Amino acid sequence: MLLPVVRLKIPRHSRHPWIYRKMLQLPRGVELVAGSLVEVRDRDGGRVGEAFYHPDNTIAIRLLTSHPDEKVDSLFLRRRLSYARDLREGILRLPETTDSWRLVNAEADLLPGLVVDKYADVLLIQPFSAGWLYLMDWLVDGLRELYPASRPVVRADPGAAQKEGVSFAKLEAQYPPPDRVVISENNVRYQVDFQSGHKTGFFLDQRDSRSRVGSLARGRRVLDLFSYSGGFSLAAWRGGATAITAVDLDEKALAVAKENASLNQAGEAIRFRHQDAFMVLREVAGKGGRRDFDFIVLDPPKLARGKEEVEEALKSYRDLNRLAANALPAGGLLLSSSCSGAVSLERWRQAVRQGVAEAGRGLTVFLEAGPGADHPVAGDFPQGRYLKTLFARIE
Repeated sequence: MLLPVVRLKIPRHSRHPWIYRKMLQLPRGVELVAGSLVEVRDRDGGRVGEAFYHPDNTIAIRLLTSHPDEKVDSLFLRRRLSYARDLREGILRLPETTDSWRLVNAEADLLPGLVVDKYADVLLIQPFSAGWLYLMDWLVDGLRELYPASRPVVRADPGAAQKEGVSFAKLEAQYPPPDRVVISENNVRYQVDFQSGHKTGFFLDQRDSRSRVGSLARGRRVLDLFSYSGGFSLAAWRGGATAITAVDLDEKALAVAKENASLNQAGEAIRFRHQDAFMVLREVAGKGGRRDFDFIVLDPPKLARGKEEVEEALKSYRDLNRLAANALPAGGLLLSSSCSGAVSLERWRQAVRQGVAEAGRGLTVFLEAGPGADHPVAGDFPQGRYLKTLFARIE
């Protein structure tokens, strides 16, 4: 199939998968819609690869291939999916500890604008580029070939669909998710709620940090803030925490968390509170010398969705960590996390340090973490890193 050709105005010296509109010379007399598959050539006519094209976005090109002879077709997708599976199953050996992981992490797995999460036998597809409207049948066929007993489903992010100027509603109707599915991770079972859950229904990216919390929680009293469906609370319970309080302002999330506790026969071990995390921290910190917890987990939702929200988000991070430091005894443990990609790692670190310092406390960071290894980051695409987590002791 002959594809429309889009040329670069400059030589191609980078392997970055995004190309901006200002760098392109568009074909004349050809109308290209959002998500069109095009061939990209450099200024001298050399073939760069095949890509999704968007006529209105600043990021006009998302490269799918970078080898001159590679073509985008059903076999191409099967190769990419097999390569992604090999990392998770062949190298990381995730099936030994869980039945759920991120199978495709967009640009890092050479499939830009695409996320596929495996939840037991459900393969949840999130398209972030209009181009996947046209390749979805090939993609679903490839996933079914890898996992014959699976159920591929489509759940698009509303913000991404709006930004791309397209609707994924037809695909969502064609590949609907079940209401829920039960998954297993490190000997803990979780219900994933696809209908009312945030994002894809469960935060697979915090798997490694949940495991770490479990190993640190033995004999400790844990306060799990922004607990969502109880992931950290149940990891702490499995690890041997003596007392656990899970706090969230989302009643539906707390309901699922309670069901997850019952599913694991941990219902009596975890106290659930429907309350604002800031209010709980102020209450705990206001008890003077009394300390009810010696391990606090701070894993708030995304506080900055864009550059315009960064400063307010940093203030919230400072406040949260100041209050947490006030609430912990000397030697108490703190997990502090940020999933705001718009906030840089260094500015977030600084906000944590400032917050603890404002409490008049010291901070010893003994581990910094990111998402699990099933959320890889391409060397040519540092934008793919967003989750930031530190484990520290309060002095």
